[in-house]
Amino acid sequence: MGNQQIYALKNVSLNLVSGQLVVVLGPSGSGKTTLLNVIGGIDRCKGAILVDGVDITKFNRRKLAKYRRNTCGFIFQFFNLLPVYNAQENVEYAVELVGKKSRDEVAAKAEEYLKAVGLYEKRNYFPSQLSGGEQQRVAAARAFAKEPKILLCDEPTGELSVKEGRHVLSIIQWLIKEHPEILVILVTHNQKIAQIGNLVIRLRSGEVDTIIKQEPTNAEVISW
Repeated sequence: MGNQQIYALKNVSLNLVSGQLVVVLGPSGSGKTTLLNVIGGIDRCKGAILVDGVDITKFNRRKLAKYRRNTCGFIFQFFNLLPVYNAQENVEYAVELVGKKSRDEVAAKAEEYLKAVGLYEKRNYFPSQLSGGEQQRVAAARAFAKEPKILLCDEPTGELSVKEGRHVLSIIQWLIKEHPEILVILVTHNQKIAQIGNLVIRLRSGEVDTIIKQEPTNAEVISW
């Protein structure tokens, strides 16, 4: 910016393993979303990002797209559902992207995860017919159905009520319990939500301030 260099992240070195729910905590501008985006192959950075021993910063655009498609699942603050698809079609679309499956297999996988998030009965509803919490649960089902190695959640409760937010967070906790081979990274500015993580990484001005290991709290009992 002019003669001024601004570092969204600097001197960040982390070793994250599967089976963890990692909460990245910090105020706006601390580098949380940038960290999520470089891990997810959305933004480029200097340094190295090793996933299963492979440095994704060396990937070209085609390899990065394949990495995002096959390795990562994303849950965004603003849902990002396709408005012309109903709930089941939104989830099916993600399943179709990750590999060759028959039509019946795609439908079965979508139904499995819509049931897991409690929205099977509304599988034919379009996003405009669902509440914010329900849309986020469809977004969660879409991310889960890919069965990713890394699930990246960017302020997944930012647009939700406390009740809806707790429901979404409890679903994410369920996923890590049922699928310990997955690494979940959840970004938030809300200190109360940090209670649900096994590991809490606090960022300040683009740098790691503290890393805390803890016993996670059940999402159903937290409030903010």
